[in-house]
Amino acid sequence: MHSNVVWPATRSSPVHKQRRLARGIASRWCAYAAVALVIAYGCAAGVGAVETPRSTVAPRTSAPAAEAAVTAAPRIAHDVPPDASPGCSGASASAVRGERRQITVAGEERSYLLDAPASESAAPRPVVLAFHGFRGDAAGLRSGTGLATLAERERVILVTPEGHEGVQLLGTAGRGWDLGADETRDVAVVRALLDALERERCVDRRRVYATGMSNGGFFASLVGCALADRIAAIAPVAGAMPLAACAPARPVAVLLTFGRADNLVPPTMMRAGGSWWARTDGCGTGHDRDGCTAYEQCTADVIVCEGPQAHTWPPGTTERIWRFFVAHPRL
Repeated sequence: MHSNVVWPATRSSPVHKQRRLARGIASRWCAYAAVALVIAYGCAAGVGAVETPRSTVAPRTSAPAAEAAVTAAPRIAHDVPPDASPGCSGASASAVRGERRQITVAGEERSYLLDAPASESAAPRPVVLAFHGFRGDAAGLRSGTGLATLAERERVILVTPEGHEGVQLLGTAGRGWDLGADETRDVAVVRALLDALERERCVDRRRVYATGMSNGGFFASLVGCALADRIAAIAPVAGAMPLAACAPARPVAVLLTFGRADNLVPPTMMRAGGSWWARTDGCGTGHDRDGCTAYEQCTADVIVCEGPQAHTWPPGTTERIWRFFVAHPRL
């Protein structure tokens, strides 16, 4: 599960090299999902059927349709006032663009990239946390997805952390994120990063969001659940529900994006992730809304958008995610 944003299916590409492992990877994800109490959704039944997976909901969506579904979300709350962090009353801070910084948590030094506007006006700004995929890096996700461009345009504080080395996936070690129930150090790093940001920058604590790709998407889901008291909404791409049993302290709005041609994280798992979040957020029935599946009567919106792509960050996804985030502050 490398984190390249769009992988051409050439013989030398990571996708080509890993397709022969796809069935085993999918099986491993499903085993983890069973631990996370999602076995009831039938992940195992579909792991070998990537081309024609068993599906409870199978919307077919294009980018424009998905955008319409997101902007039509019924819980839009633009008028929710900001919750200013302590950094809003401190000294002004200059703008930074992709500045590499370090933070030490429990004796371990971790690195992250920071994009932030100048804070002379003391106007609280939203925060977007973005997590790269397995064997990926912060710089690739930041630039390849257009998140850096969005952060500058919208005056958003963008935090792109580096995962840690030694994460094991199907017998292979690489940089990534721990997802197990007993592996909490990465969540602790995110908590410490937010604490530091709130002290040093003028943060709107009602508008802290998380996204990620693949292994980073699963981690964004875990962060949304484990830090639900601080995260307003999440938007994983090719990554679904937390793989460890988790009960969020408050409702979290969720936008899931995935592709029917994904041979690494099977569509059945992504649909199961949508169902898990729908249950967790107390939703009723899921209905097609402009090509996406939007769940009704939720304590927080859950929208699942499926396209024809493989294991990629599709064009238009960053803008769609931002519209969803803007519509979903922490109430």
